[in-house]
Amino acid sequence: MKPRSWRAAAAGALAAVVLLAGCAGSSRTDEDYRRKAANTAEAAASAVNTALIGVRAAGKGNVTGPYLSSLLGEAETDLLAAQSTFESRQPPSEQADAVRDRLGKVLDDAADVLADVRIAARRGVVRDLPREGAALPGVAKRLDGLEKELSS
Repeated sequence: MKPRSWRAAAAGALAAVVLLAGCAGSSRTDEDYRRKAANTAEAAASAVNTALIGVRAAGKGNVTGPYLSSLLGEAETDLLAAQSTFESRQPPSEQADAVRDRLGKVLDDAADVLADVRIAARRGVVRDLPREGAALPGVAKRLDGLEKELSS
């Protein structure tokens, strides 16, 4: 196989693995659904906390705009991936619908605030990011609380 063909085949195989990994399995029980919701909340909280660290560093003038833009973009991508995977799961009952609604609202809030800080960073408003990201600590706390509640 030529080097170029080998690379194309490897790239195709990698793309297939990534696509298959993104497919969400079903949840047959409320307990399983709650566990998946808790894992989603934990992943989302991690993304929000990463953004929060960057925003705080920006307020102190300790990071460059390009670095922060990249950091916030990756945090937003991670959050949206976790949100998308969770939302693709079918809730097995009406009780699970309530879990989906509660977590979905917090995930939407987190996505909105991450988008706001990413946009501000890319516009060069780095020093004002603590103001733009003022909702980050509250969203992180809500996600942490849901993760703990749903894990118990």
